[in-house]
Amino acid sequence: MRLWGIWLFLHLIGVALWLGGMFTLSLWTSKARASGSQEVIAFAYATARRLYRGLIAVAATVTITAGAVLIIATGRPFFRPFPEHWLFQMQVAGTLAFLATLFIVLPTAGRLAALAERAGELGEDKAQFAAKVKQQAIVGSLVGALLVYVVLTGALRI
Repeated sequence: MRLWGIWLFLHLIGVALWLGGMFTLSLWTSKARASGSQEVIAFAYATARRLYRGLIAVAATVTITAGAVLIIATGRPFFRPFPEHWLFQMQVAGTLAFLATLFIVLPTAGRLAALAERAGELGEDKAQFAAKVKQQAIVGSLVGALLVYVVLTGALRI
């Protein structure tokens, strides 16, 4: 096996963990909110914060790093639409998903966990919590859609 095979494996595993982790955590936290128990909600968001900062951040970083190494190893150009437009699309969509994850999703997960804990103690901050949940749902959905697009683009090379 060539060295690029290891990087390709890391790239694919990273995408799977990134997309799968975000999808799973969205279901996890929505089920917790549906329970109505403030303790369950606080626990779910505290757990999600740890997983976002651990698993999701690492998976996203490994995906981007391995993708860059693959581009260098195969001698393909960075961010050039031709001759391989599918690769350009993957680079742009993957970079946007990474930046949104790093600068919006991860900090919002931390804020949601803090608000959920505070709401459990004080019974306040419900409007702010609901606004952050909505923001996380929108941005998380956009990141998920970008990642699905990246996977389809890479698989179909369209």
